[in-house]
Amino acid sequence: MIGSVLKTLTRRCSEVLLKMSTHVKWMKFCGLIPLVVSLFSAVSSPVMAESEKGTGQREIIVVGTGRIEGGNIARAKESAVADALIRGMETYLARRLGSQGMINHFQRLVRDVIPRARESVENFYILAGEQTDHTCKMLVRVKINERVMEERFREIGIVSTGRDAIKILFLVSQIEAPAGVTSYWWEDPEGHRALTPTEVALHRIFEEYGFVPVNRLLKVPEETYSSEMKALDLLYEDAAMWGRRYSADVVIHGKCEIIEGREVFVTLAALHAADGSVIDLVRQNVRIDPGPDSTKSSMQAIEKAISAIAARFTPAIIRAIQTREVRVTQVGITLKGLRSFKEFSDFKDFLEKEIQGVTSVRQTRVRAHAMSISVEFSGSEEEFLDQVIRHPSLPLKADVNKTEGGELIFNIR
Repeated sequence: MIGSVLKTLTRRCSEVLLKMSTHVKWMKFCGLIPLVVSLFSAVSSPVMAESEKGTGQREIIVVGTGRIEGGNIARAKESAVADALIRGMETYLARRLGSQGMINHFQRLVRDVIPRARESVENFYILAGEQTDHTCKMLVRVKINERVMEERFREIGIVSTGRDAIKILFLVSQIEAPAGVTSYWWEDPEGHRALTPTEVALHRIFEEYGFVPVNRLLKVPEETYSSEMKALDLLYEDAAMWGRRYSADVVIHGKCEIIEGREVFVTLAALHAADGSVIDLVRQNVRIDPGPDSTKSSMQAIEKAISAIAARFTPAIIRAIQTREVRVTQVGITLKGLRSFKEFSDFKDFLEKEIQGVTSVRQTRVRAHAMSISVEFSGSEEEFLDQVIRHPSLPLKADVNKTEGGELIFNIR
């Protein structure tokens, strides 16, 4: 399908350029070259480009289709644009969450996100249109509003950190009363104990929220363990050490107490595996419904308690991981060939208002027809530059080079 779209676009662009060669001045033609290049780049890259990183993934070029009914072309065009917005949102989600994320959150996405695509679109531009006897097709560039999407993800409990999925190790004991049976796997990690019902529920529910539970049965670290690390009531630093042994990002530590026929008490702490610091701490109790199958009723109560805790833990864990991983990059830029102070002022305002992740822009040096600034950006220099040069509102045209000292030079044309 992509190949056929690309061929159609090639034919259409060739026709446009041929007409322009006789009706448009050369300088105006040159000004459209970046648009044509970006158009080909966007269409020729795979739609499900999971490898794309950074804020460039929020700008998408898609083709929407509307059916012409009763000769109403205007309505068909509106339908085509609406279809393009939905397709743009689907592509954005695939890039942002990856295939596994789409699978994990599919029900939430088709119910709560995709149908409300227009609410999350910052703006869109119609680039081209094509009409047949029965359909109208519109080529649309869609820009997704990241802030709105982050809020939507938080509302419906979708893990979205802009990184690989968060790995969680569960160190949760199961205590059954009045039988007095206590089960916890770290007492004998080499014993390859089967997962308890509590662990099964933890794995399933947290996986539904997009986390990656560490399967302790697959590999036991070949190391010695102190008596403190085998204690039922682990200190947080010992629980964190288990997390590091299993290469986890987060440790969920605590206990599930099952009082037969009455109630389930679940107490869990979410910890940073790096140092054992507390992300969140919750206690949840659920009454066990009486019924002929006590085991099934107990399991339902366990799942209900853990689901409530997972819903609270998810945004707290995401925020905690993001806070630790945000890196601020100092980007040095020199604007050469400035013709007025307004050009500099417009560029500074553009960085502060349009480029997501910019926290400050400071003037550092002034020379004849040149001005240097220092930009603080939450992300890498590559992500910053990608946003700037691909932004449709970039207020100046410039060739960008990088000096040996790492400074970016914008030679204004």
